[in-house]
Amino acid sequence: MPTLYLLRHGNACFGSPEQTDHDRVLNQAGERAALLVGQYLAQLLVRLDLVLCSSAQRTRQTWELVASCLRHPPDARFERALYLCGARAMRQRIRALPNEAETAMIVSHNPDLHEAALFYSGIGDRDAMAKLQLDYSPAGLVALRFERPWAELRHHMGCLQCYVVPGDLD
Repeated sequence: MPTLYLLRHGNACFGSPEQTDHDRVLNQAGERAALLVGQYLAQLLVRLDLVLCSSAQRTRQTWELVASCLRHPPDARFERALYLCGARAMRQRIRALPNEAETAMIVSHNPDLHEAALFYSGIGDRDAMAKLQLDYSPAGLVALRFERPWAELRHHMGCLQCYVVPGDLD
């Protein structure tokens, strides 16, 4: 039964005029939030088979901080195509996940992650569903479980296991 974790990067600095959006880094709150999420995943004993991460600096940093908390984190695949890719491309990438990856994580950006989470959430925790309808916070983490292989995923096929934000973890 595949499980997908969708992790939005933590809060980022505004950057400077000579800096591109792609190169923006996490601010102190974003770093702390990523560590909180990493600690949460470590407590759950989550074992990730695959991590796909946007190539943006703030997503890379988010993953590195989360990974530092995990016992056996996989090496992430950094993909430029996940940088502000759009909802349709995000869904295509999810459906293209390899079957041998039972548990996968995507570290990326809004609105793409929010739209994917809403698209796939069919059933699940009512409070989490209501909270997810409103917002997808920086360093927010969604877990979706599916009964079908990645390539067969469609609208509302996922069971929302959780939606946690750093404020829930303090």
